[in-house]
Amino acid sequence: MQHIGHVWKIRPGQALNYESRHSRVWPELEVLLHEAGVRSFHIYRWGEIVFSHMEVEDYGHLTSRFSSERVALLWEAAFKDLIEYPNADPVTGWPERLRHIWSLGDGVANSQCASPNTSG
Repeated sequence: MQHIGHVWKIRPGQALNYESRHSRVWPELEVLLHEAGVRSFHIYRWGEIVFSHMEVEDYGHLTSRFSSERVALLWEAAFKDLIEYPNADPVTGWPERLRHIWSLGDGVANSQCASPNTSG
């Protein structure tokens, strides 16, 4: 399973419109995301900055499938006037993937630093 993060910007003054459009995600789009291997997808907004995190089986498969399906293309077109993708991938059009730095979980130690001595 791959964990993928993205960040993009909402155009000035369009934050409420962005939220409103996401309140009615098309069922056909949700089916496509599931069929393309997305197991979870979360979107957060902070002002005009948007962050998303998804768990997907194969990100390359997802972006390839998404770029060729009519419902996905219509969804993206419906948001084109609301968002900007800085550093978008020129092939897929998706926002640049965030670089993963650290996670807590999965039983894996993620830090190479020695813990501070707290015994005294």
